[in-house]
Amino acid sequence: MTARTYQFGRHRPTGLVGRRDLGEQVVLGGGAAAGVALGYLFSGVTALATAGLVTPILVALAVVYAPYRPRGTGQRRTLYRWWRINRYHRRALARTGGVWVSPAVEAGVRRGGTPPDAALAAPEGVSGMTWVPVAVRGQRAVVVLQPEARCVTASLEIASPGLGGKEVEEQVVALERWGELLDAFGNVEEHPVKRVQVLARQMKSDPHAHQRFIDRRDDSAATDRAPQWLKESYEVLADAVSTSAEEHRYFVTIHARFTRDLAADGAARGAGDHGVAAAMAAYLDELWSRAEDAGLSVIAPLDEGRLTAFIRNSYDPDHAIWDTGLPQAHAFPRNVDVRPGTHVATRAAGSAGSWFHATAAVVGWPTTPVGPDFLSPLLIGMPDVIRTIAITQQLEPNDKAVERMLAEDTNNQAEMHRDRQRGKNVDPRDQIAASATGSRGMALASSGAAGAAVVGYITISARSAEELDRTKRTTASRARNAHLRLEWLDLEHARAFATTLPFAGGIK
Repeated sequence: MTARTYQFGRHRPTGLVGRRDLGEQVVLGGGAAAGVALGYLFSGVTALATAGLVTPILVALAVVYAPYRPRGTGQRRTLYRWWRINRYHRRALARTGGVWVSPAVEAGVRRGGTPPDAALAAPEGVSGMTWVPVAVRGQRAVVVLQPEARCVTASLEIASPGLGGKEVEEQVVALERWGELLDAFGNVEEHPVKRVQVLARQMKSDPHAHQRFIDRRDDSAATDRAPQWLKESYEVLADAVSTSAEEHRYFVTIHARFTRDLAADGAARGAGDHGVAAAMAAYLDELWSRAEDAGLSVIAPLDEGRLTAFIRNSYDPDHAIWDTGLPQAHAFPRNVDVRPGTHVATRAAGSAGSWFHATAAVVGWPTTPVGPDFLSPLLIGMPDVIRTIAITQQLEPNDKAVERMLAEDTNNQAEMHRDRQRGKNVDPRDQIAASATGSRGMALASSGAAGAAVVGYITISARSAEELDRTKRTTASRARNAHLRLEWLDLEHARAFATTLPFAGGIK
C-alpha cells in the first residue's frame, strides 16, 4: 500500500472577502467614503480638497495594513488587530488589577464537605462553568456546562502512542477511521455535537524513579527478611525497563452548542442542568463507541478528579496529573498574573515559585502535500519541554463544506486576477494555497465526507521567563519543520491558554 498524502490550507473564518475580514473591509470602505465626502465638501479649495480626500484613505490603509510592535510584546500586527487585543487586555487589568487570586482557600468548605459557589470562580480567560457528574458505561464522568459560551463539553482520555508509534500503513488506516468518526458527527444535520477537540499533553517524567524506589525499598524494614534472589530479580527487572524523560497523555473532547434540540433532548432525560448533562453523557457514550471503532483505546471519561488534575497540571506542572484527589475548587492555581505581555504567570498555593506559560496559534497550515505524521517534530523528541497541543475541528455537512470551499476558491482566484491586472507579481505561496483550496474542494465533492474548519494552539510552560523564551524559539523551529506557522498571542495569553484546556474553545 502506498502512503496517502494529506493537504491542508490556510483556514479563514466565515465572512472574509478576499484576504481581508469583514471588519477590515468596513474600515477601508469607511476611509474611502470619508475621503470622497471631505473632498466634495472642500471642493472649493484645492489644497483642502486634496488633503480631505487623501488623509482618511491613508489612515484607513495604515490601520488595516501597517504592522507595528507595541512595547512589551514580541509580535508585529496591524493597528486593527492590536485595537481589539489591547481592549481585551485593558479590561482584564481592570477586572482583577492584573493578578487573579483564587477564592478557594478563603472560602473553605460547607459542613458537608462541598465548596460554596464563591470558591468555584474561574480565572481570567476561562468562562464561568458548572460541573455536573454523570455516569457513562458504569464509570463516573463530568459534563461541563458553560452558560456564557452557551455550550456543553465532555472528554475521554485515550491510550495511544500517537501516529509516531505506528507503521505508515497503520497511520493511513488510523486517519481514515478518524475521518469516519468525524463524518458520523459532521454529516448529520440534527446531531448537536459539531466540534471535536484533540489534546496532546507532554510532561516531564522521572527516568530515575525506578532506582529511587529500589533504594527506598532496600532501606525499608519490610524487606529485611526478603530473600536475596528476590531483591536481585527486581534490580534486573528495573534495569530492563525502559524509562523515558517525557510522558504523553491524549484526550478527545466533544462540544455541543446549547440549542433548542439539545434542550429538548435534555428535557426528555431530566430536569434542568442534569437533563442536559444526561444528554451529553449519551453523546459521550457514542464518541466512546466510535473511538473504539477507530482503533482508539479509551482509558476512561474525565470525571471531576481527572478533569481537576488535568487543569491543575496545566497551570501548575508541579502537581502530578495522576493525583486526582483535589476537589474542583482547587483546579485552578492560587494566582494567575496576566500583566506581562509576552506570557502569563501562575503560582500554586503554598509555592514560592511561579510557572510561566505562553500560547501560540497555528496561523499557517501546510499548503503542500504532507504525510500523516507531519506533526511528529512537535509531538516527539522534545523531552525538556512541557507542552500541550490542541487541535479543534468545527464540523459541517459535506454540501456546506463544498459551498464554503467554492466561495473561498472564487475569492482567491479573484484576488490573484486583480494582482495580475495591476501588474503585481502573484506570491507563489498564494498560488499554492489557492491550488490546495481547489484540491480540498474536489476531494470533499468526490468523497462526500464532512468538512471541518480547523484551528490549532500550542501552550508551553517553563520555570522562568528566560527559559520560556528559549522554549519559544525551540517550539517555533520544530513547528517550521512540521510545515506550520505560529503566532504567539501576546497580551491575550490568559484566554489563549484556555484553548488548550479540554473545553474545545478557540473557534468563534
